[in-house]
Amino acid sequence: MKFIRIILLFFVAQFIVISCSEDNLPIDPIPQEQEQAQYFKYTIGEGPFVYFEDLIFKELVLNNFEINTNKDNEISFQEANAFKGTIDVSFKGIQSLTGIEKFVNIVALNCANNKLSTLDVSGNLNLEFLGCGNNPLTEIDLSYNVKLKNLDIRTTKLTHLDLSDNTNLVSIRAMCNYSLKTVDVANNNNDKILIFFFGLQNSALECVQVDNVAYSNTATNWRIPETAIYSLSCFDSVL
Repeated sequence: MKFIRIILLFFVAQFIVISCSEDNLPIDPIPQEQEQAQYFKYTIGEGPFVYFEDLIFKELVLNNFEINTNKDNEISFQEANAFKGTIDVSFKGIQSLTGIEKFVNIVALNCANNKLSTLDVSGNLNLEFLGCGNNPLTEIDLSYNVKLKNLDIRTTKLTHLDLSDNTNLVSIRAMCNYSLKTVDVANNNNDKILIFFFGLQNSALECVQVDNVAYSNTATNWRIPETAIYSLSCFDSVL
């Protein structure tokens, strides 16, 4: 719980960050124990094993010995399931995060600044922190991630973002999504959201569906473009 409170405070403290630059994402890389691949035992433990489509992603996970506890050259389902920490694979040129679905107990994932056109986190039911910005994502389903508290999803190719099932959200940063047209954040818990930052370089944004228009218009640290509106029925407004 102490770790989670520290991360939450860090996110809240960073609400003024407005840059689209990949150098300003608010999730810092998590230091990990570093060992060279030559120290691996080139044997395979007991399976079944996680399938990684992207070899860069696989190597990063193999080098995390909090996950790869037997230090072999595969990650078993048991090892993936047992890990309850943070996976930080930002700035690595990764094209696929296939395999992340087996890490069902992770609480934080930072995969920002990669080459991900798709991201499936539907199996990561305990996820509370997600940084996936600066990726060419065209869609994302976060409806299964009901524990999600902090989301950084700036600079993507999304046209719609549905957060209506994410009732525990505290912080959302989604600036510089040039194609984003609608956002649904009507989750009956808008008063929990301390940071709602859509106000920078979201020129296509037309409508944000909310619980209460008056509340959203006056809430501290809620920002949308001047050309966008808050509405109780965005999809009627936009059509």
